[in-house]
Amino acid sequence: MRCFKQIQYALLVGSFALVLNVPAEAQLIQDPEAVAAVERGVALMEGGNWEEAFERFTQAIKLDPTYADAFVGMGDALRALEDYQAAIGYYRQALDINPKLASAYNGRGVCFREIGDINMAANDFDNASQLDRKNPDIAANWGDVLINNVGDPTRAMRYLDAAIELDPENAKAYRNRGLAHMRLRDFEAAIEDLNKSIEVDPEDFETYTTLSSVYLNEQEFLLAMDALSQAIETYKPEESSDPDSFINGYLQRAKTGLDLAKLDETTEARRQELYQAAISDTDAVLEEFPDRYPESGLALYQRGLALRLQGKLGEAIKSLTDAIQLAPPGEEGSYVSEAYLKRGICWHYQEQGSLARGDLEQSAAINFEDPLPHLWIGFTYAQEEKFREAIDHYGEAISRNGSFPRVYVNRGLAYMHLKQYKKGVDNFNEAIRTEPNEHLKARHFYMRGIAHLKLGEDQKAFDSFHLATLNDETYKPAFHQAAEASKRLGQPGLSEQYEKRAKE
Repeated sequence: MRCFKQIQYALLVGSFALVLNVPAEAQLIQDPEAVAAVERGVALMEGGNWEEAFERFTQAIKLDPTYADAFVGMGDALRALEDYQAAIGYYRQALDINPKLASAYNGRGVCFREIGDINMAANDFDNASQLDRKNPDIAANWGDVLINNVGDPTRAMRYLDAAIELDPENAKAYRNRGLAHMRLRDFEAAIEDLNKSIEVDPEDFETYTTLSSVYLNEQEFLLAMDALSQAIETYKPEESSDPDSFINGYLQRAKTGLDLAKLDETTEARRQELYQAAISDTDAVLEEFPDRYPESGLALYQRGLALRLQGKLGEAIKSLTDAIQLAPPGEEGSYVSEAYLKRGICWHYQEQGSLARGDLEQSAAINFEDPLPHLWIGFTYAQEEKFREAIDHYGEAISRNGSFPRVYVNRGLAYMHLKQYKKGVDNFNEAIRTEPNEHLKARHFYMRGIAHLKLGEDQKAFDSFHLATLNDETYKPAFHQAAEASKRLGQPGLSEQYEKRAKE
């Protein structure tokens, strides 16, 4: 990222805060002509004339080789020209002359941050902050590294608070403090800071992206999509190598739309809109990058998800296949395991059990800890009425996640098909024990009741159906079965009550 293309001229000039207020130890005998050259260089920096400013600072050094601030000026000019290594050398010379020059530490820290040497950057910003606690740029830079690189939001907050107090118009400091609040899970404060950052600088796409992350943490998917739309709209490439459009924004918006579609309260019509919007977002990525890994692969993968959810299994299989084939040989990260899993699911719905199992086993081999491939392999065998094989794979899924209600339910159903009703009851009990959703728990109680009926345990069956109705008062089959069970128990009056509830 081009550091100085995003920083206000005031930040550059801030490096010269000590030029006109030099500590006593650095004010011994500065050549007046050298001082005038530095002042002219500062003025040129304000106008963005980096190369000409560099010449003035060079002139000052020739007149007075002990003038530390002139070396800082040379470093700042080269930093603006993105010649970071050369700038670091001049900052070092300034510190050799005056080791207490905060502006030199700050400038060199920015250079180290730009070239990715975060440890050196952190050390320089720390030194600068100890030497000058009233410089908002130093506080903002140190806070930036602490939150984005060191991962210390508590400490970052202290410096960002100071930066904002000293400069209430620093949009990036608000954004970083918002990120710190998010990491500390104070989402309300995070949103407040990020909105303030947008108020100061409404053209910074990264702030909208951070805001979307806050909303995603709170599962406010619609607000997250709105923030991502703003990020996509305000994005502008900074380097010639940057994408023309905000690729990651399109990918994240597509994923967020698919997450929103999963919510129970989302209507079917709205789901279809979200699936189509996700496809449009992935198409925007593929238009710019038809075959670049991993961006195009992620787009093809998400496109395949949306198509599968639309019921377009053939198109989904094609998109997921393209995503898998785009990954370099031996690449097992990113989306590859999930692409095999989702393609296997598509094959399963097309009743192609052998093809489905091949993909699902490949997914399991890549992501050994994931229970889902084994669950779906179990489904393929159950579809073929090979219940013993299905039970084996449900067991594999349970060995990877013992708190997965859906696996216990399906293993219980497989045992029911084999007329092993006691084992069915045991599995439905595990599903009940691990299920957090009341409506789904009602279904598990219902299936346990059916198993008890098969075992001739009418009272236990009634108790199960009754518990199903308590967990979901709209679950009609549970009321019918409770009525039947109570009739078998010789309680016709109670049976009539449940039948009445079922009709209601």
